[in-house]
Amino acid sequence: MSEISPVSISRTVTLRLVSIAAAALLVLAFACCFLVNEAEHVLVMRFGKPMRAIEQPGLHFRLPVPLEHIVRIDKRLQHAEIRLSETLTRDQRNVIVPVFFTWRVQEALIFHTSVRDFEPARQKLDALITSARNTMLGRHDFADLVGDERIGASIPALEKEILTLAAADAAQQLGIELITTGITQIQLPEANTESVFRRMRSERKREATQYRAEGRAKAAEMKAETDKQATFLIADAKREAEELRGKAEAEAAAVYATAHGKDPAFYRFLRELQSLRTVVDKNTTVVLDTSVAPFHWLKAKEGDGNPVKPIEMSAPSAPTAIIIDRNP
Repeated sequence: MSEISPVSISRTVTLRLVSIAAAALLVLAFACCFLVNEAEHVLVMRFGKPMRAIEQPGLHFRLPVPLEHIVRIDKRLQHAEIRLSETLTRDQRNVIVPVFFTWRVQEALIFHTSVRDFEPARQKLDALITSARNTMLGRHDFADLVGDERIGASIPALEKEILTLAAADAAQQLGIELITTGITQIQLPEANTESVFRRMRSERKREATQYRAEGRAKAAEMKAETDKQATFLIADAKREAEELRGKAEAEAAAVYATAHGKDPAFYRFLRELQSLRTVVDKNTTVVLDTSVAPFHWLKAKEGDGNPVKPIEMSAPSAPTAIIIDRNP
């Protein structure tokens, strides 16, 4: 048999030692390294006591177990609702106002030392938000919950008030950031429902009366303005009509004057006919003296170019006439 040389033995031992050292380093690396993702906080615990909180995602190091170990805490948004319970408004009305809330872990060290887990955290948040809701309702009347936003507080304002009251305690005591709080509905105990409905009907009737009164006042204002404008328009139209009528009468007088100057006899004849048209119509019986103008034209024969001349009187006098009107 061939003997193994000391060099070979030394080389084999060296390789074994290197392999053991590499394996030990690999095991140590696995024991001391850990990854943190973006959806979690990590607490490094030394002998059960939290030493530091890691929020930055990536590769981090710690001492190997049992010297140090890690606790992972989810930092994603959580959603929950408080338990149903009755409470009083400022005007002593019993109401049931369920509230939902969203939250996440902000300070991992405070969260771990105060509640450690999510279920106790939900219970403590339930108590905090219930207290904030009761405080908020104690500051407002029932009408603020169901009335018009222009008169009382709006629902978003009430939700913000709950969030403001509870957020500081949640951050200081639990290391939790409250993101939102919201009112899901407003319920009434059975005994209060009818009285609330009566009050709501009364409020709606009052608002309707107010709107009708405002509408009537607006209508009266619009009508007054319209009448005012109509008066101005009518006055302008009458003024323009009078101006046109004056111009027309002036032109007519000028025409009459021209015609009278050209043929006075013919002009007098037309004026006498106009007088007859004014006095006599088809339903009128007239008994008159035909010797007086203009009635002497009634005595003229057809085709006779020389009408009977009226009797000349020393002084103007009204013609003698008896008129019987047969109009109904």
